[in-house]
Amino acid sequence: MTARDGGLERHSGWTLGRLAVVIAVAGAATLPRQLSLLARALAPSGSPLRDAHHSALEMGLVRVVVLDRLVPPPTVLIAAVMIAIVVEPALALAEGDRVRVRTVVALGLVPVIVQRLGELALTYLVQAPPHVAPGFAVTLPQQFATGPAILWPAGEAPAWIEALNARVNLVTLWSVGIWATGLRELDGQSLSAWHIALPTVCLLTAGLLTWWLGPLVLSIILGHP
Repeated sequence: MTARDGGLERHSGWTLGRLAVVIAVAGAATLPRQLSLLARALAPSGSPLRDAHHSALEMGLVRVVVLDRLVPPPTVLIAAVMIAIVVEPALALAEGDRVRVRTVVALGLVPVIVQRLGELALTYLVQAPPHVAPGFAVTLPQQFATGPAILWPAGEAPAWIEALNARVNLVTLWSVGIWATGLRELDGQSLSAWHIALPTVCLLTAGLLTWWLGPLVLSIILGHP
């Protein structure tokens, strides 16, 4: 590796690092509102059984909220990792092209920033009901829908639509479009079906993986594996 390649690789690493920080900061900005609502929802009610249940859930729900806000959407993140792994052998790229692959992968995560900003605005604009449920505080940012759930009133979409909405929406399709364009540039050819198919398959595979593992991961975060 030449000094120039080393400098480009470090620059690529800094780009990914800055992108991760921006996504985390934009996500974390909703935490004051969410944690305030969660504390309100879990406040003592005078019912011993209900208060004991809420007390047992409190730390787990806080962990769920914090991790959800600090970590990029897992489906897009896993898809990005899959693309980074697959692209080099698929295109038979030289080692020096690894920086270009990382740049393409990073650009595909930029739409997540737009999603986080939309979630941030909605979190502070939506008026909380008089009696806040813990689930409302946890899922409030997800009311910013850009997928199939937008056809239903907030919080009324079927569970399978909510699951699909989190994985296939305008933001993830935007990421697929960026990745497809980047693959075309890496390939040096005209846009073809496989440039679109590869990121699409990675996204769908990541979506199935997160759907399958989601309940287990949520149970572990809550502290009840």
